[in-house]
Amino acid sequence: MILLLDTLIRMKSKLLLAIAALITASESYASNDVDFSGMNSESLGTLTGDTRYTGTIGFDTSSFLYQSDSRGTNSTTVNATFRGKKDSRILHTQGDISLYTFITNKPDLGVNPQELYTQTQPGLLGNFQVTAGRKLFDWSKLDKTWRMMSLWSPRFTWDELHPQLVGMTGLFVTYETPRLKIALFGSPIAIPEMGTPTSEKDHNIVSSNPFWKPLPSQLTVLGAQTTIKYSLLMPEMKDILLRPNFALKARYETETGFFASLNSGVLPVNMVQMAAEPFLNTQGTSGELDVNIRPQFPMRNINTLELGYDSPYKDWNLWLSASYEQPFQFENQANWLNPIITPSSIISAGTSTQLTQNFRFDGSVIFIHEQPFNRSSTLPDVNVDLPSRFPLKQGIQVGGNWRFSDVTEGNLSWIQDLIQQNHLASMDLEHYIPSSHLTVGMGMDLILASSTQGWVGHYDGDDRLRGWLKYAF
Repeated sequence: MILLLDTLIRMKSKLLLAIAALITASESYASNDVDFSGMNSESLGTLTGDTRYTGTIGFDTSSFLYQSDSRGTNSTTVNATFRGKKDSRILHTQGDISLYTFITNKPDLGVNPQELYTQTQPGLLGNFQVTAGRKLFDWSKLDKTWRMMSLWSPRFTWDELHPQLVGMTGLFVTYETPRLKIALFGSPIAIPEMGTPTSEKDHNIVSSNPFWKPLPSQLTVLGAQTTIKYSLLMPEMKDILLRPNFALKARYETETGFFASLNSGVLPVNMVQMAAEPFLNTQGTSGELDVNIRPQFPMRNINTLELGYDSPYKDWNLWLSASYEQPFQFENQANWLNPIITPSSIISAGTSTQLTQNFRFDGSVIFIHEQPFNRSSTLPDVNVDLPSRFPLKQGIQVGGNWRFSDVTEGNLSWIQDLIQQNHLASMDLEHYIPSSHLTVGMGMDLILASSTQGWVGHYDGDDRLRGWLKYAF
């Protein structure tokens, strides 16, 4: 459901790019790598400096092991990433833009600037540094480990099983000493998460993303099978974007490696929340059920405390993360069906250990408690399955990284949903060919699900083999 916003983003792309350009306070538009990208267009006035451009272009292909009525047996994406950096005596500008499009499905376009910012050079303002634009900031250990949570940093979800973290957009002021790091963030706008565009077609919500699960075309209402007709009701652009938000982080590290980090903020819920408004259409003879899908963009107060230890030799670490979230500006009515966001506690712990010279182990657990909500609905006999705020309530994740050589590496991860008892195993192997600037890779996603509930179970039947080829320039 979170992808429904991209219909609006696609229609309003010029406006979003204009807003992003104003916020960066620079006419430079830079880029990163296949996860990221960008291009640099103009210099910073009369300042002299160094400019660098890189990029990749390639394709990713997936072959699904099982057939499905909602997708084909294979899907191929062409992607291009451009990135650039420019340095002067005063400013450092960096950015990226990635473009994605399907060639086996409907050719929708995905655009992802992971970072796009201008900041003062280190030392220019003493221990302070000012950054304007979109920057990927290290807010939380939990965000990096459990990417489906989207607790602090938003994501780009073109590949829903492997989302990418992207930066917040606004103004950052940081203060840093060898032991103390403080960061203050503020922004007048909030850009929700994006992924593959979706649209309304023939009274249904559709997407070219192979992971998109169509909403049910029929439901049992008062004991009778009833056809459903969907309508997507988007709010005004100002209601989506104009949501001021801010955050503060303070982190203290000891000489021996222990650290404590405290975050506090008023932020948007990054994932678009959905509400369904069903009502019987009595005009026709068939007794159709009309359902208005209403995207919602609530805000929240969030506080996060993280404690841990980072070995001075970088060979192992241990961390504990605790967060409390209180939502507000969440609309609900008695004739709406939606997963209500309630105050929640999020606890997670993890470790990363260099077990051998070429293998690093990662492991973590997560537990989420949402305060119960007693719904008073005027439609007790109708239900539309919509995603909840936290797609995984209790889980364990283990994995590792193998460095076979300087140009070959592999990754393995396994996630278990402890409530639904569903499992996701992912494996990747990648090799870089320096002489031709090519990267070739292959991977696999296996889903063992006992139900279709939860984040893992939602993708039951989407087991696949993956392959990719990228050229760097």
